[in-house]
Amino acid sequence: MNGDGDDGATEQVAQESAGDFRGLLDKLSARHNFDFREYKEGSLARRIRSRMTQVHIDSFAAYSQFLDANPNEHVSLFNTILINVTGFFRDPDAWTALSEAVIPRLVEDVSESRTLRIWSAGCSSGEEPYSIAMLLAEHLGEAANSYTVKIYGTDIDDEALAAARHALYRTEQLKDVPDRLVDRYFSRDGQLYRFRRDIRRWCIFGSHNLTQAPPLSHIDLLVCRNVLIYFTSELQERIMTRFHYSIREDGYLFLGRSESLLARSRLFTPVHLKWRIFQRTPAASRQVGAVLPEAMPSVQPTGSARAEVPAPAARVQRALEALPAAVLVIDMSDTILSWNPAAETMFDIPVASALARKFRDLDVSYRVEGLRASIEDVKGRHAASRMEDVTFTRRNGDMVHADVTIAPLFEGYRLIGVLVYAVEATEHARLKEQMARIAEQHATAIEELHSTNEELETTNEELQSTNEELETTNEELQSTNEELETTVEELQAANSELAALNGELEGRSAELRRIDAYHMSLLNSMEPSIFVTDRALVVTSWNQASERMWRLRAEQAVGRDLAALPVSDMVRALRPALDTVLSRETEVDVPNVPYTLPGGEVRHAMVKIVPLRDAAGHVIGVIGAATPSESRAASAR
Repeated sequence: MNGDGDDGATEQVAQESAGDFRGLLDKLSARHNFDFREYKEGSLARRIRSRMTQVHIDSFAAYSQFLDANPNEHVSLFNTILINVTGFFRDPDAWTALSEAVIPRLVEDVSESRTLRIWSAGCSSGEEPYSIAMLLAEHLGEAANSYTVKIYGTDIDDEALAAARHALYRTEQLKDVPDRLVDRYFSRDGQLYRFRRDIRRWCIFGSHNLTQAPPLSHIDLLVCRNVLIYFTSELQERIMTRFHYSIREDGYLFLGRSESLLARSRLFTPVHLKWRIFQRTPAASRQVGAVLPEAMPSVQPTGSARAEVPAPAARVQRALEALPAAVLVIDMSDTILSWNPAAETMFDIPVASALARKFRDLDVSYRVEGLRASIEDVKGRHAASRMEDVTFTRRNGDMVHADVTIAPLFEGYRLIGVLVYAVEATEHARLKEQMARIAEQHATAIEELHSTNEELETTNEELQSTNEELETTNEELQSTNEELETTVEELQAANSELAALNGELEGRSAELRRIDAYHMSLLNSMEPSIFVTDRALVVTSWNQASERMWRLRAEQAVGRDLAALPVSDMVRALRPALDTVLSRETEVDVPNVPYTLPGGEVRHAMVKIVPLRDAAGHVIGVIGAATPSESRAASAR
């Protein structure tokens, strides 16, 4: 999490109930496992209020209830609080100083091991780790492949870490990267730029909370720029102590320009003060017994553990506070003289009331089984004692495993007290329980790894071959695309031709409809009843005179077998004549042909049948012309 400086304003907190504000922070810590209680209150309250304004809430108490009613609201709140302000080579002069003053020394220091471990704490979306990677790659040149480089980028913002892992950046994000480095370490990926894959493998991104999680270790260079400014001075000191533990002897620390107060830390020596580049100072002397007698007389029997003490005692106290392990100092009368914050946490020592009390009066003396007996044994034997894998329960119910060392403290040859030194081993105990299962799986895992490695090598070769095939396929696809474009043009031309043909067909269809209408008008204009069939005697035409004579509409007759019509008696009488016309291709007159009307009335007609010929003269059907006999008789009279 990188950002700009805080103005230290706290007026906004004063406008709300301090209890509501602290209660909100306690809820975020308990329910969402993120402790903001040691952030600077002015900056923190301002950002929480910004989110409250977005959801139209005026008080911290109401917003706390809003968090209960909206389970996903804390994500939006954290995104508002954890402002990610970062960039490649932010403060270019500072990075130039790092490149000139630190990078060459780092490479020289690891010339034998050829292993570099770098930690970018609060890396946000990855610009700082990749900036470090570019500086290293520039310095190492062709020798980069012979070095094992691990650049750990950590942050508490999962979305920012996801962006860092993708290593894709917009053009405006690369504005501070020199053009030569852009050309060398980035490749175009659509509208974005992707960081070079071989150097990208150096960078490892993961979630890490500086205020709560254990620090990484054996770090050659630690970069933490403009992150600590959000924390209180007490938390800053504790984190600086962790950084001191994390960085190897003579390793380097690179801070932001806004962290001016941290530049005076006793744990680091300035290399370039203006640009906040420091080198780790050697660890303080651990011969506490040599200094402790001078400090002991100055400890008051009452008062706070943070009371004013002379300089030697203050140095001892600072040394104790810097230790990650729990330390208790007890004199010969069983009175507690001093302890460090780690002891407060491990043993649940009451901060305000433990000093100058008897050790046997504290519940830790009996919660840790055998501890008092071991202390008395050390007093009697004047020799150190060690208790391994001691277990006890904290007040909150957590089970703790610890390794406890009890050492005598001397002033000259006189025993003046004991020092209880405890290192928490809870995680070690948990890991030990898993060792048996892991050991069983180890051999199998190694075999699987060997097999997987061979498969990966084969897969890599296949992927390279596939990549070449894909490049060839891409060229083929480009060629095919050009062919498709040509085909599209041809189809467009064909479509134009089809449109013209369609117009012609519509004209011909209109002409055919006109001819058909003309044909029907001719048939309907004739006085005789005209019917036309094909050679199978299927009716193809039926004029209006036929409709009136046989009381049968054209749509009922056309397309049907003549023999299937309700004039079957007429068809039976005409059958010989029809066969004669079709076979001999001559016309036939059939007089007095009977036919029955739908009402049952029988009438007679004179029917003339002639062959229907096509253009070549072939008979393709017959034409029948029928005249009612009564009409003919009337005409004769």
